Formats: sequence, C-alpha cells, structure tokens
Amino acid sequence: MATCFGASPVYRTQTRGSILAGNVRCCATSAQITASRRSANYQPNLWDYNSLESLKTDRMKESHANYETLKQEVKQLIRKETEPAKKLRLVDAMQRLGVAYHFDGEIKEVLGSISKSESAFKEDVLSMSLFFRLLRENSFPVSQDIFSSFLDNNGTFKPILQKDIKGLLSLYEASFLAFDGEELLDKARVFSSKHLTEAKPTLDLYQKGRVAHTLELPLHWRAPRLEARWFIDHYERDDELEPKLLQFGILHFNRVQTVHQGEIGRMSRWWKEAALGEKLTFARDRLVECFFYATGIVFEPHLSECREIVTKVFALIVHLDDVYDIYGTLEELVLFTDAMGKWSLDAMQELPEYMRPIYATILDTTNEWSEHVLKVEGWDPLPWLRTAWHDLCKAFLTEAKWHYGSTIPSLRDYIENGWMSSSGPLMLHHVFTLLGEKATAKALAEQESYPSIVRTSSMIFRLCNDSATHSAELERGDAPSSIACYMRENGANEREARLAMHELNINVWKKINKDALGANPFPRSFADASMNLARISHCIYQGGDGLGAPDEEKKKLIKSLFLEPVQVKDEKVFAKSL
Repeated sequence: MATCFGASPVYRTQTRGSILAGNVRCCATSAQITASRRSANYQPNLWDYNSLESLKTDRMKESHANYETLKQEVKQLIRKETEPAKKLRLVDAMQRLGVAYHFDGEIKEVLGSISKSESAFKEDVLSMSLFFRLLRENSFPVSQDIFSSFLDNNGTFKPILQKDIKGLLSLYEASFLAFDGEELLDKARVFSSKHLTEAKPTLDLYQKGRVAHTLELPLHWRAPRLEARWFIDHYERDDELEPKLLQFGILHFNRVQTVHQGEIGRMSRWWKEAALGEKLTFARDRLVECFFYATGIVFEPHLSECREIVTKVFALIVHLDDVYDIYGTLEELVLFTDAMGKWSLDAMQELPEYMRPIYATILDTTNEWSEHVLKVEGWDPLPWLRTAWHDLCKAFLTEAKWHYGSTIPSLRDYIENGWMSSSGPLMLHHVFTLLGEKATAKALAEQESYPSIVRTSSMIFRLCNDSATHSAELERGDAPSSIACYMRENGANEREARLAMHELNINVWKKINKDALGANPFPRSFADASMNLARISHCIYQGGDGLGAPDEEKKKLIKSLFLEPVQVKDEKVFAKSL
C-alpha cells in the first residue's frame, strides 16, 4: 500500500520556513484594513482529529487466506454460470458491491459473449434493461433501439409493463446511461419514473425501500463506495443471493475500510501540523468531509496517494473558497489572485498577514506533490498544476466581483465560470498525475484547454453545490447561484428554476456518458475518476450541504464508510435466510 508522498526539504527551507516564520514584509496590516469582515457562522468541525490519527488498521490481517479463497470461488461462479440473464445479474451484483475491478477479465468475457444476444430478452424488460446498462457501462456498443420491442403501435411503452416493479426499476436505471439525442431512453425514464412513483405506496416494505432508493438518486449517479455499503444490506435479502459473493463483498469492504482508516490518520496528522483551522478561524474545517469526497473520486486501495493529495487539495480549496466568498476584500482578492499566478516569495510580500499561511501551504503542498510525481512517473506536473490553481483563483475572483458589483450574470456566463470555480478541474488534475497513465497525464498537461469530460463533470459539481447552498448563500448575500441566474433570466420562481436545473443535470450527464462510455481517447481510469467526481458531488449535496452544514445523517454515513466495519456472516446464516 502506498503511503504519503515524500517531503521536499529544499522547498520547505525556501517557502514554508521563511513565510510562516513571519519574516516577510506585509504592506497591508490588520490595522490598515478597515473594511468590515463578513462571517458565514459555519458550524464547528464534527470530528476529533486525535482519535482519527490513532485509528488501528490491522484488524483484517487474519482474514487474508479466507479472502483469497473466496475471491477464487467467485471467479468460478461467473465462469460456470451458463444462463445469460443470471450472468448479467451476477455481473451487476459484483459492480454494486464494488468488487468488479478484481474480475475485469471475466466480466469483459461474459459481456462480450452475450453482447449480440438481445433477442433472448425481448420479452423481459428487466433483463433487457440490465443488458443495455451493463454493456454501456462497460463501453460495449449498444443501441437504444433494443427497447423498441416494448413499445406499442403508438410508440409508447406497453401498459403491461406498468405492474412489473423489478422491470421498471431496471428500465429506469438504464435510462440514465443515455447519450444526446436518444429520445427513446428519455421516454423510458419518464415512463418508469411515473409508474414507480404511483406504485410505491402499494408495495411491501422491502420493495418500497428499493424504489425509494432508486428514485432518490439513480445508480449511475451514485458514488460506488456508498452504493456498495447500501447494497451489502440489500443483497442479503435478494432472492438470487450468491452467498459467497456477498461474503467476499463484505470482506472486501472491510479490508478497503482499513486502508482508508490509515489514510484518515495521516491526513489528520498533516492537517493538525498545517494548523489552518486555527489560523483562518472564519473558514470551514472539513478535513474528513474532504476525504469523503476524495474517496468518492477514487476508492481503490492502490490509489492511496491520489486520495491523499485530493484530500489535501480540497481542504485547502474549502479554506480558499471562504477567503474569496466571505472574508477577503476585493482588493485583497486581486492581490492573492496575482500572487497565485506568480507563484513566488516576492509576490508573498504584498499579501495581508492572514493570507500567508494558506498561500504557503498551497505552494508547499503542490511543489512536494510535483517532486513526487517527477520521481515516480518521470515528468514534472508543476507548471500544469500551477496553472490550474491560478485558473481556480481567477474564477473565484470573477464571482467576488459579481458579489461586490451586485451583478447577476446570464446563466451561460455563470455556468462557464462555474465549472471552473467548482474546483473539479484542479482536483482531477492532481488525480490524473498518478493514475498510472503517464502518457495520458502528459498529453493532458500539453493541452491548452480542459477536456470536455473535465468540464462537464465539474459542471455537475457546480449544479449540485448550488442546489444545496442557494438558500443559505441568498441569505448571506453571496455571489449568485445557477438557480438565481435562471430565476432572473426567465422570470421564474425557485421551484421552476430547480426543475430546470434538474433537467440541465440530466442533459450534462448525457455528455459525460458520451465522453466516458462512447469512443473517447482517454483510458478508462481517467473516465471513471471524472464520472466519480460528478457522482460524489450528487451524494455530498443530497439532502443538504455536506460541506457547509454537515448534519448527523452525513456524519452517520461517513462513519459507516470509514469507522464501522460490516459484520461478517458465515454461509450458514445466509442459507437460513433463503
């Protein structure tokens, strides 16, 4: 397992040591700053960093032999299954449990062998929908036209499908894999959503829970690690349960959890040493929530370093966002943005005292990471990462100017700036440097613009953020949101604006689907990280602002992922439940 990337003693001597020692002249002292400071009155941090730093991470070592045995038995399950529909359901369960990456070869073989077999499912909407979704999720070519057998002479879905709850669920999930222009899948989404909503009150408790989960957020928009935790409990009650697969899924979840616990401990130690929560008391202290977000982007055990750098970067972004949104004067923000473009100690001399710690930590962290990538991958991403930091600050500054000028931009202008100010591109830049795709990362660094999938996944981040934070930001008088821009531009009320933004989400996802799952020039790891950024954005802002105002539900969810192992059950327990 990878550990924290190495420090850079030379850079520490040149920047952190001199800057944080307070030996740099500052032209704007606190006494000179007369502008009133705003406060968002953010709630305090919910977590005890000392406890997180001391987490024990060796509780799963004794299960290694059983884990490897189960892994081989699961491989045999998928190899021996002959019925196409059962093969599909087995692959689906593997993906939902978050273990599919262990069986990539077997899954590709299964899907390849049945990719021309849609005729076998023409009377079975559940299997046909699953067939479509799994093929498209795994980048096999498949047409929406395979659903035409379920249409009547008027081109609408047959009424007989309305009572097939499992089939409707499967059809609904498949519809979110649509590309632009696939109107049949739009019809499928509307049809299945309508009839699932109508049927929900009449269902038994188990079915009602499944329908509620699906309608709340479709599977394709859910973060894989969160879905795995939910599906473990659901799969145990499935009438087609494969006990060995579930056992393996539970052991896998717990093993990955121990890896994440080690990372939380290291991140807590780093955060305490940086002490930004003490130096910038007006800002949100959200390290654990930032780690939760980073894990949503890449959860696999071998990507520890990616998670750790994204956690660090996001924690810095959250503080920086509060400098631009809440605390800084416009003059100070212009100075800081210019300093980020220069990336130097000389630029530091003109910054206010309170800005020094975050500036120093950004430079220090980015330079250390760049030296690490140079050592591991053989290329230096620093110019690329510096540009991404500067681009983010320029987008933040644009929003600050809107606020100070009481300006509500057009929705188009807001979105064009908003995908950048979401900070998604900056986080993905750091992820891409160490995904094991050196050629891809270098090719990205040589481009003058951001790839489409980075823009669109970051746009989802922005739209989700706006949905959760619009009301609070309106009360504080912050820069406008996409909802406010739409309301002003269209004379709409808030409900109408939210519905319009939901439709925009769906349309942006169609572009993501085409970029990630259609013919694209980038490796799948690149596409998955980009899609996962959009997915975790939905989840962290679902039901409220998981960064600005994380509640007990969000805390409970985070604990279930990182602090509470799933109870391991033997096969006899499963046998009794069947």
